[in-house]
Amino acid sequence: MKTRILLWNSRNKKILFACLFFLTVILYANNFYSTSKLGSSTDFKTKCNLNYAKYLIRDLCSLYEQESSIMGNLCPQLCEKASSYEYYKNYHLTDCNVKGHFSENNFDLSKTVLLYELRKLNKNADIPLKLVLKSTKQYYLDFDTHLDFDFKDKPILEQLEYLKAYIDSTLQTKFDIKLDPNELKAWSYEYEKDKKSAIEFLKNDLALKKTYDFNYYVKLFASDNFYFYIEALESEDKRKMSNFIQNLITLTSQDEYLFYTFYRLKPGAIKIYGSCGHFYMVEFARPLTYRVRLMDLIERKKLALQFLELVHNLDTTYLLKKKNMSLISEPVQMCDVKLDNFGLNHEGKLRIIDTDMASPDSYLFSEKICERHEDCHFFDCKSYCSPETRKCVGQRVNNNLQAICEKIFDNDLNKLDGILTGIKFESNSHDEVMNRLKQCKNPGFFKNSDLQSKANPRLIRAFANLLLDEGIKLGKQ
Repeated sequence: MKTRILLWNSRNKKILFACLFFLTVILYANNFYSTSKLGSSTDFKTKCNLNYAKYLIRDLCSLYEQESSIMGNLCPQLCEKASSYEYYKNYHLTDCNVKGHFSENNFDLSKTVLLYELRKLNKNADIPLKLVLKSTKQYYLDFDTHLDFDFKDKPILEQLEYLKAYIDSTLQTKFDIKLDPNELKAWSYEYEKDKKSAIEFLKNDLALKKTYDFNYYVKLFASDNFYFYIEALESEDKRKMSNFIQNLITLTSQDEYLFYTFYRLKPGAIKIYGSCGHFYMVEFARPLTYRVRLMDLIERKKLALQFLELVHNLDTTYLLKKKNMSLISEPVQMCDVKLDNFGLNHEGKLRIIDTDMASPDSYLFSEKICERHEDCHFFDCKSYCSPETRKCVGQRVNNNLQAICEKIFDNDLNKLDGILTGIKFESNSHDEVMNRLKQCKNPGFFKNSDLQSKANPRLIRAFANLLLDEGIKLGKQ
């Protein structure tokens, strides 16, 4: 009996010690973070306190104020010491979230999202109530730009050669776009011969948007900081050019920033307000998750029409490539179609809020070896494994419209969350809307497989005719 008591006491002491140890770790970690969601996977999201958020901004601003190694149109307002790093213009820092990753021997904190809310509402001003400041890494120096230690001392044109190689690689990898290999050499020759004339020509050419050349993409990827680039060229300031290039790389190495800048002004692309170092600021869009079921018929019609417009633009106007002196379009594929990945901004306009699964055909698919169709799929982007060659066909066999109809207009998990299935339409149009939805979801099988093929693009107009009425006005997206 004594032996059992001793064993029981010993075992409980170990359990008590373990509990105290884990409690200490949790309390220590809570000085900076309070966990809001931990899933069974290795990815997680934590809610950080505002002191930590201000610490991140202060660290960012120290580089801006002391070393001038970072730049951005947001820096002057974010880095006002008098505001204790809590404000951006008339917006107040109110929330902080950090996404991270657990691995066997590593604890990595990555994506940082800071929320700013408008302090005083001006009823006459049509401005967003919330803005989001974000980055995939917490610190500027966490980004590996692969620049040599003495890069800042290299001649301007040598630095531009490196920048051109980086942009060329990014365009080819992400968008399958190739730059003219001789174009930069020609401009560099003019710059060396007559710097002032070359810069004026550059400004005029970009203002007219004449050519999709190297300098066009420099301005596209760093539009809010482009004047630093011009200043570095005019003054031949090697250090300023080096800092500009490093800033551009830290931003464009973030896929979401790259997507929103490349497709800026396109319907569905979130608006970017600018950057400071590796952080960039965008408009806030509230996710559609659980919101659709609360919408009335008019709201659902408006939302469905916006999705139809988005699909049309993704297929025809989003990605334009220069070929044989003309522009051709290539579809941008949405491969993770669900309500969580879309949101509405302060004006009620539809926005893509998760761009990780949005890419052109040429980036997504290749003729790789396969045994079954599933080997060729990329989430909602379905492809086909040829039984003759045992290779994927190298293209998507369904399309954006088919996926939107299946996952957004309908919702097999909960019909109330389906924009078109969660409500009763007018008696004279309900059956036709449902018939069109069925045609869109199930357009037929690709070859002899069980894979749905592409929905007919004419269904976009058919849906629009059914959904539009005198009470609906969408305006410019």
